[in-house]
Amino acid sequence: MEKIAIITDSTSDLTQDIIDKYDIKVMPLQIIYQSKIYRDKVDITPEQIYSGMEREVPKTSLPLTADVVKTFEQLKQEGYTHILGAFISSGLSGTYNMVRNMANDYKDDFVIELIDSKNISWGSGFGIVDAAKAREAGASFEDVVAAAKKAIKNTRCVFVLPTLYYLKKGGRMGRVEGTVGDLLNIKPIVGVDEAGDGQYFTIKKVRGRKKSLTELFNVIHNLVKDKEAFEVIVLSGNAPEESTEIAKKFKAMPNCKYVLETSVSPVIGVHTGPGLLALSVKCDSGMDNIKEDK
Repeated sequence: MEKIAIITDSTSDLTQDIIDKYDIKVMPLQIIYQSKIYRDKVDITPEQIYSGMEREVPKTSLPLTADVVKTFEQLKQEGYTHILGAFISSGLSGTYNMVRNMANDYKDDFVIELIDSKNISWGSGFGIVDAAKAREAGASFEDVVAAAKKAIKNTRCVFVLPTLYYLKKGGRMGRVEGTVGDLLNIKPIVGVDEAGDGQYFTIKKVRGRKKSLTELFNVIHNLVKDKEAFEVIVLSGNAPEESTEIAKKFKAMPNCKYVLETSVSPVIGVHTGPGLLALSVKCDSGMDNIKEDK
């Protein structure tokens, strides 16, 4: 009999009720201040990150080696035979490669499949949830892995920020141009190159906050308006009112089958700063790639 474990990292932005419902094992990344180190979503909240940013912008790091080892050892003790994991893009973090390397020590204990989502937030989260649903339905490990890969392939993530300062400070700019944009009040709509290197790129350059939020919605609306059904996650970094307004627009679409409003993890908040608005959308019938503005 197969006993399948499902693992991810804290940047997948799964809510605690989803984690509990499907018994998903989450490896927290680290948030590093001069005086103390916190584990993402375990010892610190997004609100604490934003409230302290004027005093100090922390750094982030991979999960603790001890936390990764603890996860594998716990799964071994609990009698799991198979492990599926999906993680933040290797183009944005070393988390996937770290866990993959450490998993080599357990190849005699489990059948292991680890996925580099080439995406962020619910770009891996949708894959984890669909895999968990397949497992709950009694699917084989092969089919659970297939469910995760299909969801990740059919997910697109886009976001907009009030400023690119934090993205630049954290060294996560990818192919997004920032210096001139900040001076001209340009708010780029940013995507993740899930078909390529898994880094950020610019979809559109928009001037002003209000127009940028309209265009953020429009990018996803144009992807899904003719689809039979889609699901969307609306994520914010300390911007709940704007998040709710965008969520209402999706809820009004008859082919929108699921809308969840939530916040990004503290680690993502470190690199994006307050005011982030992000959308993750999945359509099981397939999704077009979002074009880069070059």
